[in-house]
Amino acid sequence: MSYMKVFAAGVGITMGLLGGLPAQAADVEMQVVDKNCYIEIFEDDNYDADDPHIKIQGPKEFATLKSLQGKDWANDIESVIVGSNATVYAYEDKDFKGTEIVFAPGQKVPNLGKLDMANDIESMKIVCGK
Repeated sequence: MSYMKVFAAGVGITMGLLGGLPAQAADVEMQVVDKNCYIEIFEDDNYDADDPHIKIQGPKEFATLKSLQGKDWANDIESVIVGSNATVYAYEDKDFKGTEIVFAPGQKVPNLGKLDMANDIESMKIVCGK
């Protein structure tokens, strides 16, 4: 009996072939995405969309922000928008160390400098449903 394993977009399907015909699908993994669990980070204050910014879907943990979607975001975030179903824990140092700041669901911070965290975030955790 031969087996074929297919992985696409986070879904794994294992199918056994019996006489050249598929037997049954097993091990199907479905991931539900909460579109309101995210953080949008901006390189400049006041959510300047003309400069680099990205929206990160949670839940996720980043021990470092050095290569996040092809850019080094460590110590390069000045404003944030948090989704209505996300709580974000941001840390001054990599590996979730140093000063911690917690962003509440739906929170918008146009200038992290007012919280003494402008260009000072190196790691973060995005938690959904809190």
